[in-house]
Amino acid sequence: MFTGIVESIGTVVELKKDTLEIKTDNSNFFKLKTGTSIAIDGCCLTLKYYENDNLFFQVSDETFSRTSLNDSHCGFVNMELPLTMESLLSGHLVQGHVDGIVKLSKIEKLENELWDFTFNNAVEKYIVDKGSITINGISLTVVNPVEDNFRVAIIEETYSNTNLKYLNVDDYVNVEYDIVIKYLEKLNYDY
Repeated sequence: MFTGIVESIGTVVELKKDTLEIKTDNSNFFKLKTGTSIAIDGCCLTLKYYENDNLFFQVSDETFSRTSLNDSHCGFVNMELPLTMESLLSGHLVQGHVDGIVKLSKIEKLENELWDFTFNNAVEKYIVDKGSITINGISLTVVNPVEDNFRVAIIEETYSNTNLKYLNVDDYVNVEYDIVIKYLEKLNYDY
């Protein structure tokens, strides 16, 4: 489990076949046990090994098919360590199980170091005004959803400390919808 509060931006050194190599300067990601779960752009990946302080992960076909982790990736990933019982839950409960990808359709810089990011191709039934959503592992609040489009307001802290600053219009990003709404749907479906 994660909170969607990004702790570091990593650089994709290489994505070759099923192996993802990431470099980070954040020492919190060094000397972890192999097998530790780490959220990489919102994907829960398992640390396979280290080499020269770079982190290596094996990426499954399922992850490639559902996420934006591929050769056209922007080259920078958001990183988060798993939630502990002592962690502050500043975002929302995030599983790191990406539901799919959505397209970035507009970036607008507003006054006072605020940005509006607009996305489309979302699953309409899972987006709720003022509800939680995870984009590239970042816990965000949905604003004014209309059909499969929604906006998120990005504050300077989030913009500066995530890979949002490297994204361009027409880029695809990972999305994880709020787990609560998916469980509610399942309960309603079963009855």
